Amino acid sequence: MDFTLVLLSSLLVIVLGCLRHCYNYWELQGVRQLRPHFLFGHIFKLKSVHLSELLQETYDAFKGKSRVAGTYLFLRPIAVVTDLDLVKAILIKDFNKFVDRSNTPLNLPENPLAGHLFNLHGEEWRALRTKLSPTFTSGKIKYMFSTITGVAQQLEETFEQEVSEAGSTLELHDLLGRYTVDVIGSCAFGIECNSLKDPQAQFRVLARKLFANQKRNVRWNLFKVNYMKLLLRLHIKMRTFDQEYTDFFLRLVRDTVELREREKIRRNDFMDLLLDLRRTDQKMGLSVEQLAAQVFVFFIAGFETSSSNMSYALFELAKNRSIQQKLREEIRRVLQVHGKLTYEAMMEMPYLDQVINETLRKYPALASLTRVPSEDYKLPSDEGYESDGHIVLERGIKVHIPVRAIHYDPEIYPEPHEFRPERFEAAACQQRHPLAFLGFGDGPRNCIGLRFGRMQVKVGLITLLSRYRFSLPPDGPKELAISNKNLLLVPGEGVRLRVDRLQTNSRDECK
Repeated sequence: MDFTLVLLSSLLVIVLGCLRHCYNYWELQGVRQLRPHFLFGHIFKLKSVHLSELLQETYDAFKGKSRVAGTYLFLRPIAVVTDLDLVKAILIKDFNKFVDRSNTPLNLPENPLAGHLFNLHGEEWRALRTKLSPTFTSGKIKYMFSTITGVAQQLEETFEQEVSEAGSTLELHDLLGRYTVDVIGSCAFGIECNSLKDPQAQFRVLARKLFANQKRNVRWNLFKVNYMKLLLRLHIKMRTFDQEYTDFFLRLVRDTVELREREKIRRNDFMDLLLDLRRTDQKMGLSVEQLAAQVFVFFIAGFETSSSNMSYALFELAKNRSIQQKLREEIRRVLQVHGKLTYEAMMEMPYLDQVINETLRKYPALASLTRVPSEDYKLPSDEGYESDGHIVLERGIKVHIPVRAIHYDPEIYPEPHEFRPERFEAAACQQRHPLAFLGFGDGPRNCIGLRFGRMQVKVGLITLLSRYRFSLPPDGPKELAISNKNLLLVPGEGVRLRVDRLQTNSRDECK
């Protein structure tokens, strides 16, 4: 009995000593850190799995005192950047030392859909990014405009059915998710998903299940990301996505490729661009698995982020009726000049761009951008932070750039909780640090699909705002709850708004 007690006591002392050592990592490096719980660090006190609270707390505690601060995810130390000049160094100036978003093994034999551009490391990422970049130029994206406007016509028809003569209160996040699923299905696969007509269409059901599964296993997913190497060494097979999704997308891509090559079909969509790349670059030789991975990330990144962005924008416009009316007047004025919605007309709506940017400022898709140094990185000298000159970010440490915290910094954006599209007028942007807005990231590893994402959001908003007025329902919330069960910053309880048809040529909607 005494021996057992001594053994357990010794084991407890060893465990506590190891934890103490782990949670003193940043202090030993001479970096300021948040005080962690002696057993659990920070992860179990978080209400949100996307870490926005933890990153916000760290940013607020050390901004102006140090360019980088430390905290912990499980036992892993993470660095939080609090200075925009250092953000610029990491994302742009010293990008060659911060190419990777993570150092998590991809385990492609078990997870073929994980081999996409967002995940790839080092030279594999460079090679694929170089090959894919020409497929996302404005000229190539313009080819997809008519496809998107065709889906937008279906969106208008769905609204027409849903909105009664007296107006209706609609849940918009799911409805707009059906719109973006149909857009992605058409532009990526050349398939009519028909989820606007049928909410139980296969693509939409699959998309719901994909994010529902993520919600149920969020902490486990975070653990896998941080300890994938250990799990693989223990021969524990890890799947990023269920076999159902892998089988579905591999089969869909394989069938699409075979059909198009056999029948010589061209649709000027994303799949065509990938197939052109496959034909012209035999050395790269994109396999079906690689094609499926790129189309898969195009699907998951495109539909949820854009539907959330549109939902948030309409919510803010419903709260701010004068802004809604100003935007509607711009839309109507430009459409009257062009006669109909064209690509050129869409590009002549600067206030629409400002509304979208301000929405992304308040509701960025990701709480942070992550980078991992490929070598020990000594912080560049800075007269304002002379005491930081000794700090070295060790090779392999995960660095978080807290996008949401930067976007809500009152020194950068006064009264940050207010919705003000004028923040993104050209003169206002020139007065801010160039890295103060990170809605699409920045540098060589920014969002490759930003033009496409903006286009489908613009077309959707133009279609709806030119025909409908949006307002808050009497029993609706004045602020939106963000989901605490998703790695993306998405609405937690949907977005319910009152929708009324506009009278033709009416100029009195704001009253």
